[in-house]
Amino acid sequence: MALVDASLFASTDPVALQGSSCSACGTQVFPAQGSCPTCTSVSVSPVALPTEGTVWSWTTQHFAPKAPFRTDGFVPFSIGYVDLGPVIVEGWLLNKTDWHIGERVRLELAKAWTEDDGTVVHTYGFAATS
Repeated sequence: MALVDASLFASTDPVALQGSSCSACGTQVFPAQGSCPTCTSVSVSPVALPTEGTVWSWTTQHFAPKAPFRTDGFVPFSIGYVDLGPVIVEGWLLNKTDWHIGERVRLELAKAWTEDDGTVVHTYGFAATS
């Protein structure tokens, strides 16, 4: 499976995002980093992040993004911040454009674009759980 960036994922089946956790202060971040942004410790390790959370904030984009961003055909889409508990992650909000702060969502693989050779490239996004 083609991914926009394999380092974003702890796994794809089941899908989970790859963050890092600081053993010195407990800070978790996404994407994973080699040092802690809170205490600067380099004692960090990879961690699979929770796959469910709530919409913290969001917006809908009604115009096509400029290069280098790619899509197969533009339709309005939502981007949001999702509170996963230990960390807030920015990502696509999938399948609709009307969201509510606090709405429950789950992580999913999402089609980003199709290459000229037909390969589908995937990223991550969050879909409503209800």
